[in-house]
Amino acid sequence: MKSFYALFALTLAASAAACKPSPQAESVSAGTPEAAASHSPAVGAAAQTPPAGEPDTADTLALTPFEPTTVEIYCRFQRQAENGELGGALFITEIAGVPAPAAIGLDGQAVGLEEVSKTEQEGAAIWTYRNAERPVEVQLTLTETDEGFEYRAYEGTIRIVDPVQGEIIPIEGTCGV
Repeated sequence: MKSFYALFALTLAASAAACKPSPQAESVSAGTPEAAASHSPAVGAAAQTPPAGEPDTADTLALTPFEPTTVEIYCRFQRQAENGELGGALFITEIAGVPAPAAIGLDGQAVGLEEVSKTEQEGAAIWTYRNAERPVEVQLTLTETDEGFEYRAYEGTIRIVDPVQGEIIPIEGTCGV
């Protein structure tokens, strides 16, 4: 029985240490969508601004595949399949949050986004997301292709719309659990 109490004490101590914030950690206020997006698990430790020495000009922005650091993904979109192979994630939204935090792959890094709007135009859904710190804004134009019990499949396009008009990239993906 003593070993059970010893194990319990060690587990409790380890849990308390894991929850104790470090003095160097920045304060996170999830009171605003910007804070929630910039501290989203989908972004993880990825940089929100380009590394020192790299240019931060609008003409160098490119949507690229990235590996989300969370498995709590609700929507996931990637380039349309070529030869039956799906590409890496270009855009994701998380399960938690209203509106849910999102992320894109931008020049190989995950960049957190906040929802700006979701509208309908000529039978297509138009989703707009932004990161004010970076700054970048993307627009997805989606058409529903399939619907199941707990998911919806889409195809459409994604592009950077601000600070400059970027390449239109055909995408496909699903939203659901």
